[in-house]
Amino acid sequence: MSDRLTQLQDVVNLLADHLCNATGVLQETARPSRFGNFEQNSTTNSNADNTGDDYSQLFATLITRTTSEVVALIESLPTIPSTDDDLAEQHAQLESLEQENVEATAKLEQTTELAEYLLEQVQTCLQSLSQAILDERKKIQNV
Repeated sequence: MSDRLTQLQDVVNLLADHLCNATGVLQETARPSRFGNFEQNSTTNSNADNTGDDYSQLFATLITRTTSEVVALIESLPTIPSTDDDLAEQHAQLESLEQENVEATAKLEQTTELAEYLLEQVQTCLQSLSQAILDERKKIQNV
């Protein structure tokens, strides 16, 4: 699950894709038009008979739907505090979080020191045990 800004970025990228694709496809399938007194050969694109209108409707639907998603995501973003009370509340929350961070850091350091001490004790025990086993094997071999 991504955060709202990432979702918004993804939907804006999707909207840009739809707009680029719509422009390209509509240019490809557009029927030629006449300008003023200029005569053109009646060369039409074989895909341009009725598909241009179909593509127009398809891309209009895609772009409208994606634009609605962008608007919904923008409206779901938190507002920026504008009053002094809001700023004071936000500052108090940040101080509270900072205090929690300091407490968590101290607890982590204590836990790390304990873990290092216990690791040292386990290593000492393993070393003593290994030495005792080696000594016992030497006694058995010498007998």
